[in-house]
Amino acid sequence: MIEGLIAYHIGMEIRKAVLATIAYYDGLEYPMTLFEVHQFLINPRRLFAKIPGIGNITINEIARGIDELVKLGSIREQWGMYALADRQELFQGRLEREKIAAYKWKKFIRKAQWLQAVPWIAGLFASGSLALGNTTPSSDFDVLVIARPRRLYLARLALSAAASLMSARRKRYDTEAPDKFCFNHYITADSLTLGHQSLFNAQTYAHLVPIWPDRSAVGEFLASNLWINRFIYNFQPHQYMIRRVIPEKRYLRVFARSIEAIFNNWAGAIFERLVRWYQQRRIKNNPVTFAPGGRVVFTDTELEFHPHSFERTVLNGYNRALQVLGISTLTEPDSGLIQ
Repeated sequence: MIEGLIAYHIGMEIRKAVLATIAYYDGLEYPMTLFEVHQFLINPRRLFAKIPGIGNITINEIARGIDELVKLGSIREQWGMYALADRQELFQGRLEREKIAAYKWKKFIRKAQWLQAVPWIAGLFASGSLALGNTTPSSDFDVLVIARPRRLYLARLALSAAASLMSARRKRYDTEAPDKFCFNHYITADSLTLGHQSLFNAQTYAHLVPIWPDRSAVGEFLASNLWINRFIYNFQPHQYMIRRVIPEKRYLRVFARSIEAIFNNWAGAIFERLVRWYQQRRIKNNPVTFAPGGRVVFTDTELEFHPHSFERTVLNGYNRALQVLGISTLTEPDSGLIQ
């Protein structure tokens, strides 16, 4: 009897975690498939202060939870996707945005292959709406960059120059920049653990799509950020993460390595310091750097440019949904945005 009661409570907690996950992506206007709910399931420990060990949550348990929620009228199903009951319009919207994303991915890969000529780059990830497959015609190409140690600011300078030569760089005053590169997050290969942790960032990073052929850098990055499991129960990047590796062009890589070798000395260190001083001065003098509601980081190991982050908007909507749907009284804080 006790075992049956425990199983009942665990099933209820899994069902609430499923509903919370669908509610979170409702804020992104993104209905989910069964596989996606399982893959990005919000950790039940984020919803309940005290919860016994659940163990492995199988996709069959997720399916049972979804079926119960459909019967209860909490969510609805269409074309193999699930959304909150009153969000019928999301299904067609996702199909339309996926078509746009497929077209944008082709353009992105075609342009990104030329970035192999850029020195001091150890890895590249597609991020944001492109990685999620939730783009609109005005969407840009968000990119997370892994740079070589002690060459962070030179890497940023080189990437900006390469994108500018292709007329494909998003500039600081652009309100919209369709199909332009937006290099909004850089970390160095010797400091891969991301410090600003939240449900929003965990979900964002879980969707990253590696496009750079350096598998060791990608693997080390994922292994350094297993904190994501505190927010996403079934996060298994090596098993599930989609890869869209750009076609390798050896002559471009040789060019990049040659530039790195030329500046792998005291002159390169001085050049890095000069470029760092100049870039940091510009960042500090930019009014949006310290604007509320966002975050801009500029250290020796990380550059992050999200001055107008919608993290707080998404999490506020999610926290309201938890209350309205009766899922949990706990709330998710943001990752430390400026007040």
